[in-house]
Amino acid sequence: MKNNKSPLVSVIIPVYNGAPYLMEAVSSVQKSVYKNFEIILVDDGSTDNSKKICKALDAHYTNIHFFSFHKNKGLGRVLNFALKKAKGRYICRINQDDIMMPQRLKVQVAYLQKYTDVILLGSWLRVEYENGDIRINKFLETDTDIKASWLYLSPCWDASVMYRKKDALAIGGYDQKYWPADDLHMWYRLGKRGNMANIQQPLVTIRFHASAASLKHHKEHLIQTYKVHRFAHKNIEYASLLTQTFWIAELMAGYVFPPRFNWYMYRLIKKYLVYPLSHVQKTVKRAHTARQFIESLLPS
Repeated sequence: MKNNKSPLVSVIIPVYNGAPYLMEAVSSVQKSVYKNFEIILVDDGSTDNSKKICKALDAHYTNIHFFSFHKNKGLGRVLNFALKKAKGRYICRINQDDIMMPQRLKVQVAYLQKYTDVILLGSWLRVEYENGDIRINKFLETDTDIKASWLYLSPCWDASVMYRKKDALAIGGYDQKYWPADDLHMWYRLGKRGNMANIQQPLVTIRFHASAASLKHHKEHLIQTYKVHRFAHKNIEYASLLTQTFWIAELMAGYVFPPRFNWYMYRLIKKYLVYPLSHVQKTVKRAHTARQFIESLLPS
C-alpha cells in the first residue's frame, strides 16, 4: 500500500531490446521498501520480445505506465517523453539491465528531503561482470569534491541518479544530439543550478556485458563526451590546458584501444588519482581547521 504522506517517485526505465534482463530490473524496483512510486516503461522501437514483456508487466502491476514508439527515437527523446509523463516529485533512473537495491528509493528520497540544496544525487555501484566478478565502483561524496574533478570524470552514473522533476524540466531535460553522453551534458547543467552528491554505498547493480551500451557504443560515447566537455569549457567552467589535453588523450584512446581496456584505465585513474587526491585535500582542510582552532586557544 502506498504511503501518501511520502512524495511520489517516478522510476523511468527506457527499453530497447532488453528482453533478457527487463523482468528482473522491474522486479527489483517493485521490491523497494519505499512504496510510493510509479514505474514508467517506454519501449523505443524494440525488435525483440521487449514490447510484449512490457505489456505483460503493465497488465500485472497497477503502478506501471507503459508507452511505446513504433520506430526508435533515441534515448534522450525517450527520457524527455518520460519526464513529461512522470507524476512524481522525484525522478529515479535505472536501465533495463540493472538491479535496484530495496533501500535505494528510501535512502535517496530521505537525503533529498534533508539536503534541499542538493539537485542531483547518485550513489556507488555494484558492478557485475560476465565472469562472475563483483566490484564496487565508487563516486565522490560532496559537491566540492565532485566539482573538483567533474571536468574529466563523470560526477555520477546515470542508473544511480535521483533528481527533482522541476529542475530537469527547468534546464530543458536531455539533449539527444549528445547521445550517448547526453546524461553527462545534463549533469553539468544541473550542477550549475545546484549541488551534487553521491550516497557512499552501492544502491544499484549494473551488468558489464558485451551488449551493455558502455561497451557497444564506446567509440561514439567518447566522441560525444569530448563534445560535452567542450560545451562545459564554454558554458560551465573554464578548463585548464592540462585538462583539455586529457580530453584529447581520452578521445584518441577510443580509436586506438578496445573498450574494455579504456574502462579499465578509467577505473585506475579514479582509484589511484582522484580518490587519493580527494583524501589529501580533505586532510589538508582538516589540518588547517585544527591549526586555526589551536591558535584561537593561544594567548595573542
